[in-house]
Amino acid sequence: MGRMGGRSARQACPRRRHDGGAAAVEFALVSSIFFMLLFGILQYGLYFNDALNTRQGVREGARRAVVEDFGFASGCTSGTNSARLLCSTKKEIGAVTGTTYAKVVATPSPWKQGSGLLVCGLVHSNGVMGIVPMPDDGWIRSKTQMTIEQQTQASTWADSADDLSGTGQSWSWCTS
Repeated sequence: MGRMGGRSARQACPRRRHDGGAAAVEFALVSSIFFMLLFGILQYGLYFNDALNTRQGVREGARRAVVEDFGFASGCTSGTNSARLLCSTKKEIGAVTGTTYAKVVATPSPWKQGSGLLVCGLVHSNGVMGIVPMPDDGWIRSKTQMTIEQQTQASTWADSADDLSGTGQSWSWCTS
């Protein structure tokens, strides 16, 4: 038993024991490309998620400000109205892959009904996996300008912005 025409099963398929090594090499070649592609897709997905969150967070921050709801998000309840709005906008953006910066400017500066308000957001997406280069070196920018709709109280206002020193960036793009 165990013989095939006078030969053992092992002798009938002598090449079979070498196929495992070929499969391992093929797997190594294919899987390295597959995993790079998979991680690249994940990295860009997180980048685009941050880009959408930045746009929506800046828009939501501006909308809250023009109706004088200066943001009462967790931890944003003290300071001037502009400081609370800055804090609330950063929380609304809520970047997953990087650092969030924000700037709020009333144009012209006194806060009054009919004046403009500019809210800008900046996120540096660090590219969590670092496999593929990010557009604009990972910097995501968004700005929204709206008109102040109501003034229910004498608002204390001083334009606010996060410090960008050391980032290589400036707020020059954030103008009306």
